This record gives sequence, C-alpha cells and structure tokens, in this order.
Amino acid sequence: MSGSIDRAPHTAYIGTVAAAVEADPRWATDDFEVTPLSASGLLTARLRYPRHPDAGPDALPEGVTLLWDQRLGWRAVPGNTTGPETRLPVPVLASPHALTLMLPDLLIGRTTRFTVSSDQWPLSEEHRRLMGRLDVIDALEEDGWRHTEERGQPPNLAKGPVVWRLSGWDDIWRDVDWRDSRLTAPLWVGSFTATVPCSVIVAAARETVARSLVAAGRRHGVRQPR
Repeated sequence: MSGSIDRAPHTAYIGTVAAAVEADPRWATDDFEVTPLSASGLLTARLRYPRHPDAGPDALPEGVTLLWDQRLGWRAVPGNTTGPETRLPVPVLASPHALTLMLPDLLIGRTTRFTVSSDQWPLSEEHRRLMGRLDVIDALEEDGWRHTEERGQPPNLAKGPVVWRLSGWDDIWRDVDWRDSRLTAPLWVGSFTATVPCSVIVAAARETVARSLVAAGRRHGVRQPR
C-alpha cells in the first residue's frame, strides 16, 4: 500500500468530536482511539467516557464508550464492552454538538427517546471522498441502491444484479488505494480510482443498471422499443 495514501482520513473528524465533548470537564475521555483501518478496510474509532466522580446515583458505574465507523455511524455501549449497542439517531458524520447533547443521557443509561438530529459536520467534497466515498454512497442511495455488505465490511451497494463496492485490505486487488471502487454486473467489471469524481461513478452506475435491464429483457424475450 502506497505510503502517500492517508490511512486515517477520519482522524480530524474524531478529534474534533473528542475536543468538543471534552470542553465540559465532566466528560473528559480516558480512552481515545482512532483506528486507521480495520482488516477489511473499514474506518473505525472509539471514545471512552468514564463515570465522573460527581455524577448522580443514576450514572452508569463504568461510564460509556462511543463507537463509530464509516458505515454504521455512531453507537454507544456501557463501559468498555462490545454490546449491546445503542444506535444514535444522528448522521454518520454527525456534528460534534449533536453528540454532546446526547452524552449526558447516555451516561445515566438512557438508550431510547433521543431527539433525532440531522446536524452534520461541515465537509468539502474532498473530505467526503477521503471519508470513504460517502458522496457516491449518498448518490446511489438516492437512486434506490441498497447496502448488501456484511457487518463490518466496506460499503457494498446493489441495484438488481449490479454492485458497487469499495476496495479493502482483504480485496483481491493489491497495491491500490482502499478508496478505489469497482462496479460489477454479469460478465462485466469496471474500476474507478479514488480521484474519479462522484458524478462520473454515478453516471456509470446508472448506465450499467440500464444495460442490465435491457439484457434481462432480451433473455426473457421482451421486445425492446426502437
């Protein structure tokens, strides 16, 4: 893997969240970890917040850990465990302010009735690309594509027999930027480097879906309009 590739493009985002939360001394984290890449190429992070000495009687004895990854977004677990997870009703790249509003409830064990927030961390197109082609994911979801990947795997969206997938460390490709992606259809594969604009990938995806529909119609004897 090339040394020029940023293996932790989410560091700035997670650091901003940690700094915003720590602006209140009651919520200082004792464990702040940004994982550059999981074995599958997924960006992840965890921030642990212990029970504060001045917390009330309802506070969780071992505090709360916030979990984040580029696909599932923000979740919370009691203490330093791996579950059960509470999904937080915020965007994948939620604004730090949205998370600071939820932390007090999480620290007393609340797991329901959160106020849904659509407040996002401001990002340029370049930042969205670095965070894992969220630009492409958003656009394909608007076109009706659905996530089909297994839990913990890099994003994988499909529409009919056509699939768009981000590369990962476990990919069959080697020596490529993990943000490269590929588009597959029966008997056809197309690849895109991380620098290809979102509009180009989405146009190719739409064209591939259209071709697959035509091919399916021919196989089933459906006459195509001239």
